[in-house]
Amino acid sequence: MKNIGKVVRIQPFSVNDGDGIRTTIFLEGCKLKCKWCSNPDSWSGIVKLGVSKDKCKNCKKCIELCPQNIKDLFDRKEINSKCNLCGECVKNCTSNAICIMTNTMSIEEVVKRVEKDLIFFFESNGGVTFSGGEPTYQKGFLRELVNIFYDKGIDMAIETCGYFDWEKCKDIFEKVDHVFVDIKVMDENKHKRYTGVSNKIILENIKNIGKMNKSIVVRIPIISGINDDIENIKSTANFVKTNIKIPQIELLPYHKYGIDKYKMLGLDDYIYEYEAPSKVRIVELTNLIKSIGVKIVDYK
Repeated sequence: MKNIGKVVRIQPFSVNDGDGIRTTIFLEGCKLKCKWCSNPDSWSGIVKLGVSKDKCKNCKKCIELCPQNIKDLFDRKEINSKCNLCGECVKNCTSNAICIMTNTMSIEEVVKRVEKDLIFFFESNGGVTFSGGEPTYQKGFLRELVNIFYDKGIDMAIETCGYFDWEKCKDIFEKVDHVFVDIKVMDENKHKRYTGVSNKIILENIKNIGKMNKSIVVRIPIISGINDDIENIKSTANFVKTNIKIPQIELLPYHKYGIDKYKMLGLDDYIYEYEAPSKVRIVELTNLIKSIGVKIVDYK
């Protein structure tokens, strides 16, 4: 049902996802599998029961109470085959070692939560930001929310990886005010290697968005030794300058904040630790982008 969606979390008082004070709605699902992804809790197709080995006291109360007769919460095969996220283990864990890392919410529940922050939006020129995961992965749910907030006059931003069917999502982008879209790397083969998909659709969608009268920021996650070479950054900047009326780029240095989420979800095999670029390197890349005629912005 379109009226029901999977929401990883709703984060109020965000100042990194657009102008002013914003409420960011993180939606589940993404067709990319970036090796540096910091939000594995937004992936679809996995059971979102998070278990912290550091907090667990091994009291076995969760096992005794489990309606699905799961024998070991740390055995992900056991969890994936039986867990229905009933929440009994969460409610009865005395050490707060277990949590459900996604929520099923109705349109009405999301709207009601967002409306609590209206005064902050209007006082700060803020609004709502849709993030993820990839918001367009749940395009029906996203569309309903966009239409409601549009009618209420709420400023809207979307953070997207750019990988979606343009014709099926065009109407959504026509109603949002700001677009943050990623370009991970310009080389198609390299893009496939590190994200699992080609970047052709992404680049084409950026061209389409660029034809709209929108505030557009291209974000580049900078990973040392992967996409911080001069050739890639120059190629990206030139692409942005050519296809966006007011070209803007934000550089996002790689970080390791998501590693604990991988461990809690039993996704240790998916952990890839890369190197963050030095401050000197970021300055070099910033100056290069500026020399091409593209503005550098910073929402961090």
